[in-house]
Amino acid sequence: GINVTNGRDYRISRWTAEFADPATETAFRTEIQDAWARATRLAMAVAALVFFTFTITDYLNMGASRQYTVVFVTRLAVSLFGLTAAFSAKRFSAYLVNGVIPSAVVFTALCAFVLIIPYRPFSPGWHGMSMMAMLLGIYVFVPNRFVLSIGMALLGTVGFLWQVLSHFYMQFNYVVTLMLLMSVINLLGGITVYRVNRMLREQFCTASTLREANERLSAEIATRQQLEGELREMALRDDLTGSANRRQFFDQAERELVATRRQGQSVSLLLFDIDHFRQINDRYGHVRSDEVLRTLTQACRGWLQGSEWLARVGGEEFAVLLPGVGL
Repeated sequence: GINVTNGRDYRISRWTAEFADPATETAFRTEIQDAWARATRLAMAVAALVFFTFTITDYLNMGASRQYTVVFVTRLAVSLFGLTAAFSAKRFSAYLVNGVIPSAVVFTALCAFVLIIPYRPFSPGWHGMSMMAMLLGIYVFVPNRFVLSIGMALLGTVGFLWQVLSHFYMQFNYVVTLMLLMSVINLLGGITVYRVNRMLREQFCTASTLREANERLSAEIATRQQLEGELREMALRDDLTGSANRRQFFDQAERELVATRRQGQSVSLLLFDIDHFRQINDRYGHVRSDEVLRTLTQACRGWLQGSEWLARVGGEEFAVLLPGVGL
């Protein structure tokens, strides 16, 4: 179904097990890039060492022959390629996560394995077990790319069967058994990779949705807190003059009186109003009388030191609380 959150499309393709939206798929790979890059580099290094380790079993079965030299050189070249890719690909994390580098390494190893089959004097069953191990390696070492994994595995399976059938005589029932084994390994590997790829992207979708919801909630909380602060400020301030209103002044005065008594300090209270303010209002109107109130407030602030409290406690009545000031 359609899963669109905050403008981002989280639909996962049924065919590729990747996000249908390229931008979402890019965001997913960026999210997992660091962790998957480290894991993929380690996996490639281990796989390269394991691939080379089998030169020991080859030598035990082949001895120091010309065929063994071909096998040894091939395994050495593939292993060195894998180790070089593992240790030098740190700065190409994006190509590790999108499967390009590990696919190149795995495909090289797969081709080399198929090509050296005629040189290794083992039974088809032994080659079949080795091929099953190679298929498991494909599904394990190519990260989060179902199509790449299944494509290389099927191509490698076809190449392996072609080599085995071309160089070994096998009865019909043995051929059918080998093909069924290869099919089962590919089926199980493909299903596993498909489910893992979908699970990783579903987890990313869930985490992203929760993160976006938290961000929206945080933004709403911040906006609400800002509005609450503005409302508190409006409730404690006189809109016209910007000074404290009657309510804030009396609350602050009560706290200051308690503090000065406890500390043994002086505190003074200055009360004043504007003479003949009603006449000013009647003669010049509300606009001019409001200007008088604002001008008076600005003049008072000119000599306040910062610890005093100026408030408009009535129409033209003002009060100033002077902590630490005697008569």
